[in-house]
Amino acid sequence: MSRIVTTSPIRTAYARRRTSAFTVLTLLAACCGVGCAKTPSHLDMKQVVRAESDYRNHRFREANDTLTTFLREFPNSPDSAEAYCLRALCNIELKNKARAEADAQACVKLAQSSTIKANAHATLATLLYESGKTDQALDHYSAALKVLPDKPPADLLRYRFGICLQRAGRWQDARREFASVFQRYPGSDLAPHARRMYDWTVDGYAIQAGAFRESGAASDLNQKLRRSGLPSRVDRIARSGEWLHTVYVGNYTTYREAANALPVVRRVVKDAFVMPQ
Repeated sequence: MSRIVTTSPIRTAYARRRTSAFTVLTLLAACCGVGCAKTPSHLDMKQVVRAESDYRNHRFREANDTLTTFLREFPNSPDSAEAYCLRALCNIELKNKARAEADAQACVKLAQSSTIKANAHATLATLLYESGKTDQALDHYSAALKVLPDKPPADLLRYRFGICLQRAGRWQDARREFASVFQRYPGSDLAPHARRMYDWTVDGYAIQAGAFRESGAASDLNQKLRRSGLPSRVDRIARSGEWLHTVYVGNYTTYREAANALPVVRRVVKDAFVMPQ
């Protein structure tokens, strides 16, 4: 039996650009800001400058400690915005995603100018996306992209916004974002992925349980899944220049619905995964 364990094209695109999250957040951090109460002096702000230098020299713990001291004294000042954004980045490097998310939330809550708020939204959207909270990331991507300059890293933000829209079952809105990526940023390494996403004639999700060159192997797996009470089927799909007999389970409107059903399928097929269908 020559089973081909294929990988979701979405997952592949995520993996290729996962390291870009650091770049996106770094670019955004310099543009953030927050609001209210006690105002730091010029001398106080030197702490933030020193922390930024530590951050760029990979002294994340030192930068985080300096920013924490600063924010303890000036938690609500508009001038604390950069400190919140920068501490979010430090906490990402220190593997404290929950604290990073809280700092980004503080930026969104306290930022006053449209540009500052947009950058805070973009930072938070990136954090939520990386944590798999795509439903929560939606509004933040939308708010950020209405204001941010139409240049990289906007290509990555728009691509990920499209993924979030897909997962929410908003397929036409997702196609619009994917079209924006390959039309506005033809030189981006995300352009071909966005084009492929745009061209998919799908409006839902399924769970892929296996892909085979031989129809008999696919039929055997299909029967095994059905004996377990799962609504499986076999479709003949063209991939990478060859036809594969692909076994799917279910039809779901949103990614969340499919993801909720995935553990049951994995009791039968351990490496099953969700993909658009």
